[in-house]
Amino acid sequence: MKHVSFLLFLFLSISAQSQVLSLEIIDIKSDKGTILLSLYNGEKGFPYQNTSSIKQFVVQPNQGKVTLVVKDLPPGEYAFALFHDVDGNGKLSTNFLGIPKEGYAFSNNAFNRFGVPKYKDASFLLRSDVSQKITLRYF
Repeated sequence: MKHVSFLLFLFLSISAQSQVLSLEIIDIKSDKGTILLSLYNGEKGFPYQNTSSIKQFVVQPNQGKVTLVVKDLPPGEYAFALFHDVDGNGKLSTNFLGIPKEGYAFSNNAFNRFGVPKYKDASFLLRSDVSQKITLRYF
C-alpha cells in the first residue's frame, strides 16, 4: 500500500509541475506595430485560427528583437505561430498573390517554401523549460 501511495504522490507531483517557454524573436525589421503570437497545444486550427489557440500574446518589438517568457505551462506538446503586425490591422497582410508583406515565423523555425509548415514540423515537447531563438522571415 505504501508503494502505491508513493507512486500516486510522485505522479501528482510530476503532473502538477509547470514549465517555462522562453522565446527570443530576432531579425525584426521595424520597431513599429506589434508582434502577435498564438500558442497551440494541438493541430486544430494551427496556424490560421487563433481562436483555436490556448494563449495569445501581443509584444512590442524593440531594437530588432524581443524576448517573451511564458510561464506556468503544463507539460505537453505545443506549437506557435507569430507575425509582425506592422500596419496594426490584426492580421498578416499579404500581396495580391498571397505572399506575406509582414514578417512571420513558427516554432522550431519551421518553414515550408510552398505554404505554412505542418503542425508536426512546428511542434515541440515541453517536459522541462524550453528556449527557442526564432528568426522572422520577410519576403
